[in-house]
Amino acid sequence: MKALIDEWRFINQGKFIILILLVPLVVAAIFGYIFKNSTVNEAPLAVIDLDHSYYSRQLVNKLDASQYVNVVSVYDNYIEADLLLYNEKHSGVLYLPAGLEAAYLQGKTINMGLYLDMTLSASAGSLRTGVSEVIATENAVKSTSGPLALEQRTLYNPTNSNVMISVMLFINVIMVALFALYTLPIVARLRQEGRLQEELQQPLGIVCRLIPYAVITCASTYLVMGVLKQVGGLRFEANWLLISIPFLLYTISTGLLAMLIGWTAPNTTHASGRIVVLMLPSFLLSGGQVPVALLPELLQWVNKIIPLSLHFKFLRGMAYKGGELHYFIPELGHYLILIGVFLIGIFILMLREKPTQKQTVAEGTLSLEESSSA
Repeated sequence: MKALIDEWRFINQGKFIILILLVPLVVAAIFGYIFKNSTVNEAPLAVIDLDHSYYSRQLVNKLDASQYVNVVSVYDNYIEADLLLYNEKHSGVLYLPAGLEAAYLQGKTINMGLYLDMTLSASAGSLRTGVSEVIATENAVKSTSGPLALEQRTLYNPTNSNVMISVMLFINVIMVALFALYTLPIVARLRQEGRLQEELQQPLGIVCRLIPYAVITCASTYLVMGVLKQVGGLRFEANWLLISIPFLLYTISTGLLAMLIGWTAPNTTHASGRIVVLMLPSFLLSGGQVPVALLPELLQWVNKIIPLSLHFKFLRGMAYKGGELHYFIPELGHYLILIGVFLIGIFILMLREKPTQKQTVAEGTLSLEESSSA
């Protein structure tokens, strides 16, 4: 009994009770909020209407009315499905063939083609459900056997390979952790060594310290893709030279974000401890663990400021699907905006740092003068 009372007193002196009651509640609230959606509603669909008939327009409207489908584009001329799926504006493409209305009215069977992007499996599943439900309803109206036949083709990752999903997520989060472990403490290290004031005279010099880390991490990304292609059968269709542009923009933007997070840390230990601020959002909100379409709307906006989310878009669009770089001009612009915002944040911190440094120098000079006079 004495030991029990003694341990209870020890517990009361620490933070165990607060932590064991509060931390699980916070984690439960956060994860419950992130994972509250289990089905993608309004998955984006492109429709290629080659029939140009009153019935085809009716069918498009019925598809758009489905809770699972959002018809974001309707094209009157034939377009290759790949061109519409590269940059993820659409998760699937539905072809309505010429003669659709005539075949439906006459009760003759006619095939429609549905192409699904399986690198976005959650959205593809919703499109499959929504389109199938609409087609089944249309066929039920006819007394004859269903005239509308739906042929489905799954693209890019038809077998839901773990290499392209879970393995790539795990490897990239590990790389973010290693990269951040060395870039978060850069400013704190200069502060500890007493060199920060001197470095602030050339602000770009501090930012340029990130470049070697970014280049080496970019090279590591190439090695990872090569090994996974040879050992794990990873699909890789991109031009090896062109994809280096988004790879380098990714590592630079991640490095700038890490420097921004670690800037105010008083020492390298505290700076490294902030790695969780970069890792957790990258793991949970980048679209690798939870599809972006399943995230609550607020977190979808947070997703836009996470460099890893853009990195995954380029992996899916260029590496897995073989899209050319010019299809991703908006995403490249997104990288440049992120880099610009992070740089502005860093330079604001630099301006705030200078008075602090000057005050520290003045105090040091004053103490030396007092010592000499004494």
